[in-house]
Amino acid sequence: MIKLSSQPEIIYLQPKNHEPTLKFWEGLKNRKLLAPRCGDCGEIFFPPRGFCPKCLSENIEWVELSGKGKLHSWTEIHYLTPKPYILGVIDLAEGIGRMISRIEAEHKELKIDMPMKVDFIDVSDKLTLFIWRPDKVDSKHQKSESF
Repeated sequence: MIKLSSQPEIIYLQPKNHEPTLKFWEGLKNRKLLAPRCGDCGEIFFPPRGFCPKCLSENIEWVELSGKGKLHSWTEIHYLTPKPYILGVIDLAEGIGRMISRIEAEHKELKIDMPMKVDFIDVSDKLTLFIWRPDKVDSKHQKSESF
């Protein structure tokens, strides 16, 4: 077993100014969760790329997502961190796929299919990331409803 003399520092890598994802990162900075939409066939997709996965068009526009989803799964990470954190898989409300991201909650609070909402954290003056939190308001109003 390896023992560390001190806790490792968390380092956030800066995203590259890569054209297909630039609007996504700008959206996060403005507290918006954006996804590309094909201007030809209307397909909304994630993760961002420079072409539509359905029709291969490069005619891409950006739309704001609702910031809502449901918890598909999660795990608590204890390895090489100052304190444990939770990574979760979120089914997006728009039905366009899943996102993996950090969840700000205690693992005891979490339940499969529980409503989640996006939130944002500034990790530097140049980088904002998205995280997920339980949507307690939504879970009170929509216990038996689907998206």
